[in-house]
Amino acid sequence: MNSTPRAHDAQKALADLRDHLARHDKPIAFLFGAGTSCAVRVPIADEEGKTQALIPAVAGLTTIAKKDAADLGEKYAEAWHAIEAYCDENGQDPNVESILSRLRMMISAIGNADTLLGLKKNEIKTLEECVRKTIARVVTPDLSGIPSDFPHRKFARWLVKTSRQKPVEIFTVNYDVLIEHGLEAERIPTFDGFVGSYRPFFHPDSLRRSESAPGAGWTRLWKMHGSVTWRRVQQDERVRVIRCEPDQLGEMIYPSFQKYDESRQQPYTAFTDRLSRFLEQDDALLIVAGFSFGDEHINNLIFGALENRPRTHVYALQFDELPEQNDLVKRAIQRPNMIVVSPETGIVGGRRAVWAPVESPSFMDGVFELKEKATVAGETAKSARMKIGDFARFCDFLQSMTAG
Repeated sequence: MNSTPRAHDAQKALADLRDHLARHDKPIAFLFGAGTSCAVRVPIADEEGKTQALIPAVAGLTTIAKKDAADLGEKYAEAWHAIEAYCDENGQDPNVESILSRLRMMISAIGNADTLLGLKKNEIKTLEECVRKTIARVVTPDLSGIPSDFPHRKFARWLVKTSRQKPVEIFTVNYDVLIEHGLEAERIPTFDGFVGSYRPFFHPDSLRRSESAPGAGWTRLWKMHGSVTWRRVQQDERVRVIRCEPDQLGEMIYPSFQKYDESRQQPYTAFTDRLSRFLEQDDALLIVAGFSFGDEHINNLIFGALENRPRTHVYALQFDELPEQNDLVKRAIQRPNMIVVSPETGIVGGRRAVWAPVESPSFMDGVFELKEKATVAGETAKSARMKIGDFARFCDFLQSMTAG
């Protein structure tokens, strides 16, 4: 008896996704992670034909931040290594966001005269400030030289050509302004929870009550981990969060959901509550791109909704193939309304299998390919690869839906 699992039909998977996206009455949202930002490529100086990511992925950003921390002195480098070891011991990726979250927890836990990891409280603050300034610097590059057809703008062009009964919502954990740049380039009215003209301030009521927000013709943009364009200001003896030009201090960059003081709670709790409310809608669709599912708070919102709302669907588009023991794989197998699309395999209907190597129609050009490889017997066999997990190719896929 053949125990090989039956392959998934890539054409059906992508056709179903197209059908979902084409429906005008369906609540649709997107969740974008760091992989969407590093999909923007720019030429490398003095290396003809070669490109690099305009904004590096989390691993590259971690390398830069680690070097900047080491430049502060040996004791700061040693503290960074100690935090890395702590993350490893607790099964956490020791990336720059984990490091920053840990530093903030240390600042809250230590007294002014105490020492932790060889650093006094003011020195921990110095290291924390160094990390957030590095993040702010790296994710705020000069945008004047990027290609006019960068992926975020292609995404915006698709938005322009769709009409919906409910506004499209974009949730992002990125701190940069690439998605804002793309939306504005295509003149798409966008609401991000801030109101005003001089120094727009955060207005949480507009997320809870539809009558306090613009109509369905406005795209919603929710920056769940903060932004380089946010600042905290003192006004009339109250602290307000305002939106302004990108700021190099990175004071409103918060990579994990923690117990913030009251002045910091509002933007983050309001956006996570908004994600929860979206997922609770009947027949909601969430498309996840460039996100590694490394934020447990967001994960719990998504997987909890999938448990309780069988008509809610999530498509997780993955750039890399996922190992068998990956938490996303385990959870998706338990939830038939979550579809995971990886290069070699897909999880559809709670079953993981390779993509069937079949000829594909034109609408799959660029996001699906067949390859031939030699077998042990000297013959050739075809294998299939899905490329829609690359945000640039996903945006090409969207744009092809409205071509013509």
